Amino acid sequence: MAALRPVDIQNFCIESASFIQFSHCCRSPFVFFDTEFPGCIFRSSKHHTKLSPAERYSVLKLNADVIRPIQVGLTVSDGGTSTATWQFEMSDFDLRRHPHAPSSIALLESSGINLTRNRQSGIPSTWLAWLLLEAGLVGDYSRATWVAFHGCYDLAIMFKALFQLTTRTRVRLPETMEEFMALTKCFFRGRIYDVKCVMRSCDGLYGGLEKVAEKLDVKRAAGKAHQAGSDSLLTCQVFLRMKKLYFGADDDEKERKMPSEGLIFGLNG
Repeated sequence: MAALRPVDIQNFCIESASFIQFSHCCRSPFVFFDTEFPGCIFRSSKHHTKLSPAERYSVLKLNADVIRPIQVGLTVSDGGTSTATWQFEMSDFDLRRHPHAPSSIALLESSGINLTRNRQSGIPSTWLAWLLLEAGLVGDYSRATWVAFHGCYDLAIMFKALFQLTTRTRVRLPETMEEFMALTKCFFRGRIYDVKCVMRSCDGLYGGLEKVAEKLDVKRAAGKAHQAGSDSLLTCQVFLRMKKLYFGADDDEKERKMPSEGLIFGLNG
């Protein structure tokens, strides 16, 4: 596994060229993604286990419409033999102006994220959206498979960036969960996995990313928890390990039968 490659406004041009070149070299790339954002502002009065899918989406939309990304991690892999990770520092969030959960901010800062530096020298999310289009990782001609771990908020952040790039205005999520899920087909051609959903077909796997990695005897290859690049890389490590152990990653026929494609944990899966 390669080391993390941090990206900000100073080296975006150089790293974007490397990102595009590497992505084009992967015939059918996997893109493992994670975001760090300023926490959930709105919560339901019901316990999350009592919420219907529509109610869960309503809470997601309330939060996603106002939160802004702080960091995005993307790990691109050809399926295991070649992998590279980029960590994009984002400039969208201003601690003085934008809604946030203080506990989430404290966690991110304790994990080494410098919010002031990101605001000053990070990149806008529309630049990242442009990069994904240029790399051929989203859209009608994409051959990529996207993978997240409990990825509903990660998806929402990516969708907003892609829409903002095309509309030039700050956008909100669709009104219904069905419309939101349709976006996965529009941008990702439906080729998306949420590891939390896949885990249901894997005996003995449960809990968060760190817990699952420990159960699979997977060691974090680089970075630290609660940083997007490191978490996207760990998601890659966990997913590929799960494929090998539970779904016969070396057997193309079994690999095509991997469950839960298109399902997002907490929404439709």
